[in-house]
Parts: sequence; C-alpha cells; structure tokens
Amino acid sequence: MTARSTPSLSLAGRDEDRHSRSVLFPGIGPGGQEKIRRFSMAIVGVGAVGAAAAELSARAGVGRLTVIDRDVVEESNLSRQLLFDAADAEAVAPKASAAQKRLGEIAPDTATRGVVADLTSSNARGVLAGHDLVLDGSDNFETRLLVSDAARSLDLPSIYAACLGEQGLLTVSMPGATPCLRCYLEDLPPAGSAPTCDTAGIVPTLPALVASLAVTEALRIATGVDPSRGVLTLSVWRDGFRSARSFEEAGPRADCPVCARTSFPALESEGSEIVKLCGRRSVQVAPSGRDRPDFDLLEERLARVARVRRSPQLLNADLEGVSLTVFSDGRCVVRGTEDPGRARSLYDRYVGG
Repeated sequence: MTARSTPSLSLAGRDEDRHSRSVLFPGIGPGGQEKIRRFSMAIVGVGAVGAAAAELSARAGVGRLTVIDRDVVEESNLSRQLLFDAADAEAVAPKASAAQKRLGEIAPDTATRGVVADLTSSNARGVLAGHDLVLDGSDNFETRLLVSDAARSLDLPSIYAACLGEQGLLTVSMPGATPCLRCYLEDLPPAGSAPTCDTAGIVPTLPALVASLAVTEALRIATGVDPSRGVLTLSVWRDGFRSARSFEEAGPRADCPVCARTSFPALESEGSEIVKLCGRRSVQVAPSGRDRPDFDLLEERLARVARVRRSPQLLNADLEGVSLTVFSDGRCVVRGTEDPGRARSLYDRYVGG
C-alpha cells in the first residue's frame, strides 16, 4: 500500500510546487488550479502561435493537450516557433510529433497527444471532440472556418488567434452567446488577396504575445471566468504598441448559417480537392468556395520571394525547389513534389492566405 501511494504523494507535491505562484494569485487559487488540471484543449496548427500556445498551456498546468498539424519543421520556423530546435529541422520532423515530445519534457504531468494530419470536413469533429476548448492557430481561412464550424457543432468554446507582419488578432467564440468566426467572415477571400507570413513576414516576437493572450482567455474559461468579448487587434511596430477592441456588444449574426440555422457549411463540403497528377511529379490543389484569384496582389507579394511569370490565364512562381502555377479558376498545380501535404502547405503559405 505504501509503495503504491508514494508516486501519488510525490506527484501532488511536485504539482503543488510547480504551480505555487498561480495558486497564490487570487483569481486562480487552489480551486482554479485544480480546474485547469482537469481542463483539456485541442490546438489546431503548431506554427508560431500554436507552438507558443501549447507550451504556455502545458506550463500553466492544463491537464490534457492535443496538438494537430500536417506540416514539418523547417529551418525558417526556428526564429519564431517555440518547441522546435535545429535537430527537428534537420530531421524534417512532423511538427505535431516534435511538439508532443518537447511538451512531454516540459510538463510530464500534462497528457499530450500529437496528431499528424490535415484537418478536413471528414475528420474535424472526430479529432476535436472530447475537449473542453479549441484554440485555432491555423494558417489559412479554409481551416479557420472549418475549426469554427466544427467547434460550434460540438458546442465547444473556441479561440481564434492569428498574426501577420506587425499585427495580431484574437477573438473568443462562446456557443449561444457570441459571434462565431463565420459571423465576422462571411466568405473566403479570393486566392492571393490576403498576405501570408511567407510573403509579408512577421515580427518574430509577436506570435508569443498573441499566444499568451489567447491562453490567458483559455485559463479564464477553464476557471469559470467569462472571457473577453469582441475582436482584439494589436499593432506592435511602426507606432509602438497599440491595441483596440471592436464588436464587444455584437451578438451572433442574424443570417449566419451556423448561429441562426445550425448549419455547418465547412463540415458539409469537401474542402480543398488535392489530386496527384499521374506521371508528372505534380499535385493539384483546388480549394472550394474561392473566387477568381487576385493576380495583381498575388504577383506583388510573390515577387518579393520568388521568380514570377504571368499571363491572363495564370501566374507562375518558382520557390523552395518547386513551381507553383495558379490558374484563373483558383486551381494551383505544384510541380516538383508528389507529396499532397507539402503541396497543400505551400499553397496555404504562398497563395491561400
């Protein structure tokens, strides 16, 4: 009996010591820390925001974390994506697997699971079900709407956190009380119309700041405190640190298909169609719900990082050892790879926004 009880006592002592400063804070206290220990989160996207959010959540004592990402660690990730190191980039390690390993070292008492997968309409509910909250750190609008729709269908709170250049964005969605992401973003923007980190860059310290605010909101929810309302925007460079909050009084949109009709468009569609082109070492990515690409904006952005050629029907860019050809109907053929995951990742990073 004594031998069996010893690990439990040791674990309790270690946990109490580790989170002693949080327990001292009146807003959390012993009861709040216990609620955090019993809380579970799914983090979609283990990029700059998602990796920082995962580490902060584990260090704060969140009891169970699932991290989902389809991509691998690259050298260019290391300047801003916590959890990863040069060995991960050298090994081309899947981000979700590398994150699971590192989080296990940082917070062994947190049950962490890495899911190496592309979140789709067919698997989103299954992957996200069973958690208390979903934190969206994904890198494209299609996935963001999918996460929002899936979380609402499961009646789960969700947090949307993103950053680009010098600007950060954060909003908390509570079913039945606040707008969902689709209330703010009715339609997907045309391909090429929105900049990405790979074309516009980013202040390297910004993702950790946005992640910190997002996880703070998650901890508030975990301990039973109402989260902040509205959309928080941050700017951190040209004019110093500035923040603003909008839509604080907004409720769900009356014509939102999710909030008003309990319909979930992203779960009812197939999303991007990804097809390997036989014999051509190419993959075609054909996103759903896209208008004609904005070739002017796309050319302007890609010209900073790639050799670009353009005609009325298409735009072509050579980068990272592959060739991306974007057609006027929104399709993109990625030549130089047979890996659908890499093709989709390159599309999202350079074209999709």
